[in-house]
Amino acid sequence: MKTINTRAKLDYFLQVYFYEIEQALNNHKEELSKVKFQSEESNTDEYIKRFMKQFILEHSTIEKSALESILIKNAQQEISVKLADFNEFKITQVFLPEELSIKQRKEISKNKKSVYTNPDLLLQIEGYDQLYNESLELKSTNNNKIPGASVQQVLPLEWVVFIRRTKDKVSVTTGQYINSITNKLPFPDRSPRPQIAFKTLKQWNKENRILVNKQMQLNVDSALVETKLNLLKDWQDFLADEWLTIIQQKKKGRTEKWFNNALRKFAVKLLNYSTTLNEKERKQLINDLNNLIE
Repeated sequence: MKTINTRAKLDYFLQVYFYEIEQALNNHKEELSKVKFQSEESNTDEYIKRFMKQFILEHSTIEKSALESILIKNAQQEISVKLADFNEFKITQVFLPEELSIKQRKEISKNKKSVYTNPDLLLQIEGYDQLYNESLELKSTNNNKIPGASVQQVLPLEWVVFIRRTKDKVSVTTGQYINSITNKLPFPDRSPRPQIAFKTLKQWNKENRILVNKQMQLNVDSALVETKLNLLKDWQDFLADEWLTIIQQKKKGRTEKWFNNALRKFAVKLLNYSTTLNEKERKQLINDLNNLIE
């Protein structure tokens, strides 16, 4: 049987833990619905951060889980772990952004591709005589889809608690950030922000986080993960493919993005310009453009 290291055990613990947190939050909807999501002057997540900090500290282990094991499945292998192996893990501290130490900020910045930003919450987890820090994103929406973090700031495997608030209902789903990404990358005014959606994460959980006879079965689609990772790694190429699709369309869509006409006008100008070039000049243009691509 394959030996599972402590870091992997922690990852599997978190899969079960955030499932249990999701169930607990959905069983405390009345309490959650009372949390303020805006101040008198602006939208703020201060209140939900404080609520979630206290809630997590009150639900710091999975010892009372009705589950007995977790089965992780992908195309190459299946790994089964008993929940008893996770009993040593406990969340001992939850830090708000303003409570982070300089040392913690430095550790977080190592995982960032660009300018440092505070996580919504930082969980301190003890287990097997080791101390771990895990960042947590809190997302809320009145509908479904919202812009996510800028592409340089996204941590694909970061955990997220996604709250959907309507006039008369509150619901929660949890999971890893990558499973909330919708494969949509709206044209940016500044840094690109891959779209995320409550329903995308909820649907992923429905299809891939399945409970069978007190066992959580987790299906990992490596191809889908790779597709979304590629969106984050080379977002410019992703946008270029989307733009090419736009100029290949023979009819306008029912709803049009504001820049579609600009793309079409640019395409016409580029095609007209290319007709003025001979074969050697066209090849030179392509070569010059490739050399300018970073």
